[in-house]
Amino acid sequence: MSLVIVETAAEQPLTDEYLYDANQKVLPCFEARNITWHYSLLSLDRYRMICTFDAPDAESVRESYRRLGLPSRPIWAGDRIRREAAQPQQNLRDLTVRHVVEATYPPLSETDWNELSHRFLHHCAAWGIEWLQSYRSLDHTKVIYELNAPDITPIQDAQHKLEIPCALVWSAQVLINPTRL
Repeated sequence: MSLVIVETAAEQPLTDEYLYDANQKVLPCFEARNITWHYSLLSLDRYRMICTFDAPDAESVRESYRRLGLPSRPIWAGDRIRREAAQPQQNLRDLTVRHVVEATYPPLSETDWNELSHRFLHHCAAWGIEWLQSYRSLDHTKVIYELNAPDITPIQDAQHKLEIPCALVWSAQVLINPTRL
């Protein structure tokens, strides 16, 4: 199975009713294609959402969205990057609000990507920002960082100080699939 990320940018806030209706529509189609939803990050203003899935491949998820007539959106396969077990970490399920950094890079080597990520995360730690986990596209051009911080300002400061090309920095509520607990 592949880890698949779906990015949604809406023109209007994503209401609870819309999300419920979309889930009722899409989940049976996902089930038929062996796609499992893990959780989503919904921006506090409700205009952005990132969903994480296990799927045979990214194309299976794209095909599901197409068949249901849902708007086109970025859908990509990636790797989950977590902290080493030796480091203390809060239970991710206990954090109802997270901060998200979406970064886009030119194609980087593994070494260059590790160096850039290390600098960003080291700076975040110095500012009291806790790195929770990240998702990186298989071609190393996209990364989504999930962070825990008192507010978003020190994250934005770190991004600007290190001149990391970021598409967006935003705060999110976590929507968890209750069947995955």
